[in-house]
Amino acid sequence: MKILQTYQLCALITIGNLCGQDYSLSFDGQDDYVRIPDHANFDFTENYTIEAWIFAESFSWLAGIVSKYQTNAANGYMLRLTSQAPYTGIGFDEVVTANGVLTGNQWHHIAAVNNEGDRKVYINGSEIALSGNPLSVVANNNAIRIGSDYGSRYFDGRIDEVRIWGIPKNQDDIVSSMHATLSGQEDGLVAYYSFNEGSGNILYDQTENGHDGTIMGDQVWLDGYTVTGNLGDINFDEILNIYDAVMLVAIMLAQEEGTELQVEACDTNQDGVLDIEDIVLLFEWILGINHSQNNSLTEGHYSIQNNRVMINSDGDIAGIQVVVSNTDIIGSEHLPTGWSWNQSGNHYIAYSTDGTSLPQNFSLTINEISSIESIKLVGWGRSSIQAQEELVPTNFNLTTFPNPFNPVCKISFQIPSEKKIKINCFNTYGQHLQTIHNGQLKTGNHTLSWYPNDLASGIYFISIKDNSNFEVQKVMYIK
Repeated sequence: MKILQTYQLCALITIGNLCGQDYSLSFDGQDDYVRIPDHANFDFTENYTIEAWIFAESFSWLAGIVSKYQTNAANGYMLRLTSQAPYTGIGFDEVVTANGVLTGNQWHHIAAVNNEGDRKVYINGSEIALSGNPLSVVANNNAIRIGSDYGSRYFDGRIDEVRIWGIPKNQDDIVSSMHATLSGQEDGLVAYYSFNEGSGNILYDQTENGHDGTIMGDQVWLDGYTVTGNLGDINFDEILNIYDAVMLVAIMLAQEEGTELQVEACDTNQDGVLDIEDIVLLFEWILGINHSQNNSLTEGHYSIQNNRVMINSDGDIAGIQVVVSNTDIIGSEHLPTGWSWNQSGNHYIAYSTDGTSLPQNFSLTINEISSIESIKLVGWGRSSIQAQEELVPTNFNLTTFPNPFNPVCKISFQIPSEKKIKINCFNTYGQHLQTIHNGQLKTGNHTLSWYPNDLASGIYFISIKDNSNFEVQKVMYIK
């Protein structure tokens, strides 16, 4: 995504996933599962796709997610955890991912595809490398089980949105629909379980095929994956903490792309834009800050002095965002303890991670002051303003030496930022006699040599000016 670009989510995602109660089933890892009776519709051998959202609370050997393999040598298809400790990978028809692709207490979307014997596994929409030799799947009369594999291999955690397709889905189709609620009429969809019953011991197939399942064990209905995608919960672990903040910053600055649901969760203030306001509001929630105890922002200013940008406001600043016209490095050595910062391209952000506010007269170091496009200040309690630049009169520290002089006068001065400078010579009547310099000069100290060969001995005035500042020095020329 592009930095700070306003985005829109399709109505299907917004309505289907963010409105209404969503449920999932919690499996205890001991004897809970869903049993779906065998049917000829499920006799896949080469072309099929299995999808599910899973929230593992612990990992165990070959714990089943969706399986048609519960009797010896049945050789049905299976989607489960891996057989190698710590079992944090996915196994699909006996080909496996590496461990570490799953994280406990976090929602993951799993899609397993068999396309004419070619197996692929996608986790959160990204293809994951597989190793091993695939099973030669055969049709059998085993039931479909959700949350269980052969024997006592039970899943511990939540499962939601199980979809069983009689066709091989491609990656684009998987990604485009993984966050959406299906109608049940999609081509190739054999069985679809939304888990939104919320009670009872029947899991209803949302297609017209009627492949309802019976919940075995002690059913526990909990929130589903879309509800856990609450604002700020970027990693869907149902806890607002620093990990969500890190992901929000990375997605905002385009260091990570993020899924559509993650982008929606990042927009904490729901204004359609990802920026420093969303970060500050997330930390306000994480820290439980009572913003009524802070002074709201109503105005703010910044001024430029040498290569420093001084920032002031009438309230408590919890975050700043600086946009420059190039990719100059901005120094952050003056940030107070408890503050963090990030920079990507021409965007720089700094924000409080402990509830402290930015001190007055805070300053940033920047290489090219003229490149500043905007500075946004954000306070606690959803207050934010665009800081206005305050022009500070320039003191050029103009000096001339020697004085009196002959034959050359050294004109020394300094400028706080790159700008156009004009230096002129006037007589005592205020008449312009010479232009000594007229052009762009860089930040810093400068010395020019002036040889007034065509002028008579006498008193003259040297002036230096930019667009808004003026300084004069009297000199005496002696031939």
